[in-house]
Amino acid sequence: MPTYAEFIQEIFHEVNQARTNPHEFADRLESTLSQYKSNNAKHRPGAVPIVTREGVGAAKEAIQALRSSEPIQALTWSEGLGRASQAHCNDTGSLGIVGHIGSKENTLQDRLEYFGRWSECIAEALDYGSVDAFETVSTFLIDDGLSTRPHRNALLNPRFNKVGIGAAPHTEYKTVISVVLAGGFKDKDELEQVEIAEGELKPVAEVDEWLDGAVKLTCEVRTETEAGKTVKKVKKYWEMADGTTQITESTLEQKEEA
Repeated sequence: MPTYAEFIQEIFHEVNQARTNPHEFADRLESTLSQYKSNNAKHRPGAVPIVTREGVGAAKEAIQALRSSEPIQALTWSEGLGRASQAHCNDTGSLGIVGHIGSKENTLQDRLEYFGRWSECIAEALDYGSVDAFETVSTFLIDDGLSTRPHRNALLNPRFNKVGIGAAPHTEYKTVISVVLAGGFKDKDELEQVEIAEGELKPVAEVDEWLDGAVKLTCEVRTETEAGKTVKKVKKYWEMADGTTQITESTLEQKEEA
């Protein structure tokens, strides 16, 4: 799995892939349609499934929009925008906050003006829970539940020329990702240092064996002794998309008693 710094660069690459080669991105997105399961649940790579509002239909609409798009110029990286994005992720992720307003009521415009001066237009896209760069950008392009598709329109808008991206751990949703776009941006002469979290992003271990239709998992681990053997068992409480709970149990490990 990538480090947070590598994850940021992978997202930067995928955003520009969508802009410069939208038809190829559409083909890749089409190959993920099987991730949508019953009750509009979507199984994401390495992350807990989510219940979408629109289901697979929104993904198909995004594919059509990409295939109807002409290639546009790649975005160039802005260090000031990147630090503004990272600062917001660090702030909100550590406190479990969701949204564009920081813990001190600071707005996107406040954050950008702290690191420089923007021009023409600005936009911010936020994603929670993803550990895969292509999944992150796909989420913005699909824009599930947002009828005007603001994030898709921003990512595919030729008026934007600059981008900065941040990513950090989130206490509630595992990760938070911020992509900030601007028509233009001039960094301050001296930029405050903003740290990127160390270590690798870790996928949810249970994803490969995730129960179809579940959207949340709680585990209860217990140790038992049976016939001279220590048996560690895990009971899993699966919260289903329809509000019910299903329980499964399995042996985690087993060894002989000394």
